[in-house]
Amino acid sequence: MKKIKILGLVLGISFTLTACGSSGSSKNDSEMYVNSASSATEEYAYDDYEYADEPYMEEEEEEVVTSTADGGEVSVSENANTSNRKLIKTVNLNVETKSFDELVTNLTEEINSLGGYIEDMNGNYGSVYSSYRSSKSANITARIPKEKLDGFVNKVGESANITSKSESVRDVTLDYVDMESHKKMLLEEQDRLMEFLDQAETIEEIISIEDRLTEIRYQVDSMESQLRTYDNKVDYSTVTIYIQEVVDYTTPIEEPKTPTERMKEGFVNSVRDIGIGIREFCIGFVINLPYIVLLLILALIAFVIYRIVNKKIKAKEELVKLNKQKAREEAIARGENVQEPKVFVEKPKN
Repeated sequence: MKKIKILGLVLGISFTLTACGSSGSSKNDSEMYVNSASSATEEYAYDDYEYADEPYMEEEEEEVVTSTADGGEVSVSENANTSNRKLIKTVNLNVETKSFDELVTNLTEEINSLGGYIEDMNGNYGSVYSSYRSSKSANITARIPKEKLDGFVNKVGESANITSKSESVRDVTLDYVDMESHKKMLLEEQDRLMEFLDQAETIEEIISIEDRLTEIRYQVDSMESQLRTYDNKVDYSTVTIYIQEVVDYTTPIEEPKTPTERMKEGFVNSVRDIGIGIREFCIGFVINLPYIVLLLILALIAFVIYRIVNKKIKAKEELVKLNKQKAREEAIARGENVQEPKVFVEKPKN
């Protein structure tokens, strides 16, 4: 309905221009067009351009007749312009590899050879403090030409173990066509306004036309930017690859195993884990041996200091005891009455 209204508005403007041209009054022409453009601007604001509420006009389909094996015929409807659709494709891959550096190098070279490019890349290349289970990982976002997407995904599957994969396709054909149509109408309006700008005689007319021209230029630039973005996303599919370095590949999900197979597999895995644990303990012990020696030396020093301090404390207590004993004997020698220290004995509870 909006397109019909806009078309009617354009025809009305054209009719007005023709009638006014025959009267030979350029001033009235410009005033009438400025008023029409202003009212059109108020009624059809294109700042937030959307056609979500318009019915989608399906492309014409052609009927193809094919023969069956028994000599009959069957008709199949096909879209005549399927190849012209604007499709944005996105692929997400999670992969495992035993040769991380080699895989990253090969993928980078493959992307460049296909005419694509890496849009974003970040990775974790391990640490000397990592355990044997820690590994390298990377997240790569690549843009691949749409016609070479399937070949690239197959190449990744040949070079690594794909653990998960997801694909999505977004059809922006309707948005693209509507935006191009809107841009064309704005450019036609811009050309007419330029003609009326040459015929304008008053400051008010010139300002009004220039304001509308500024709006049109801004909208056209915005639409051209959006169309270029659509073209880039359509021509270059987005592939996100998460790479994880592993010791062993993840086994695919198989049919349920029998109890005997599960016990056998679990026993083998337990023995393997114990062997790996012993190996890693020995490696860790050797790696941390300097720290262990340092801790033993510190512990020995602390023990020696404790013995020395404890010995001094006991010697001091023994000296105090001897002095008390000596003073008691001297008091007895002088004939003084010395009371024996009372000893309190705790009675056992019944």
